[in-house]
Amino acid sequence: MKTRGSLTALMFAAMSALPVSAQIADTPDALMALQELGQELSREMVGGTMKLYGQMLASEDDAGLDVVSDAAYGSDRRHLLDLRVAEGATGQPVVLLVHGGGFVRGDKGDIVNMARWFARHGVVAVTMNYRLAPDARWPAGAEDVASALGWIADHAAAHGGDPSKVVVIGDSAGAMHVADYVFREELQAEEDGVIGAVLISPPVVDLRARALDPERDLLYYGAEGDRAAQSVVEAVAGREIPVLVAYAQNEPAVISDQTRRLIEALAERDGRLPLIASAPGHNHISIVSHFGTADDSFGRDLLGFVALRALLAGQDG
Repeated sequence: MKTRGSLTALMFAAMSALPVSAQIADTPDALMALQELGQELSREMVGGTMKLYGQMLASEDDAGLDVVSDAAYGSDRRHLLDLRVAEGATGQPVVLLVHGGGFVRGDKGDIVNMARWFARHGVVAVTMNYRLAPDARWPAGAEDVASALGWIADHAAAHGGDPSKVVVIGDSAGAMHVADYVFREELQAEEDGVIGAVLISPPVVDLRARALDPERDLLYYGAEGDRAAQSVVEAVAGREIPVLVAYAQNEPAVISDQTRRLIEALAERDGRLPLIASAPGHNHISIVSHFGTADDSFGRDLLGFVALRALLAGQDG
């Protein structure tokens, strides 16, 4: 295929051996600060982690990248996305990055560090906003993912991307929007180009097995929702898009339990374990906030998955 050489190069770059220094241990001050902040989602932990990595990434910019800002992919004021790609790129796989925020907050700018990192590693990176609760209720997030994928199908090629090779990556609440999209065929767009999905720290895969936070989860899923029908562990038998499940070492206990339940559901569906990646030393916030620092081990896991899916899609085509 026309892009086989570039995809093979991406695969080798992603899977090549990394020096030990390319781990969180290469940022020892951050490592120690994260351990002191703990694992529970307190105001101090969230704010402290964001401040820590905000300082580390303060000098980052879009040098060497072409950027599309605030492109409308739908009619709502939140239906905006950004695209980043290395200057002169052609035929690259695409990642659609879906931010977290507990269903009620968050912005594509929160994960600009991830977008820049992917764009500098041979991938077109798209970050999207989506409608927030309580104005938007389940499954609005997955519907917005479908609309953003429609924009990618129409526009990615003009910006150096291959719209037939898209990996959707969601973090926390964003992971739930991605999961609802990839597991529920009734919510999917036709010819969406999706060849894989990464679910990072999914917090609400089985609504029957955890209490719903009234200030976040309950505002999105509703007070009277059908909890079995809303649980993605009951929907994994649909379209079998390849999935990578990822988590931080220091996740809150409830998110660790929910992530385990998803892994078990996928293992039961497939008769084997799904692909799994972890971020040693990190917490629920830093697992995405650290992209662009000297610690790139987790990023390489994601990049390897994107390259693998792109290569296999090329063979299938």
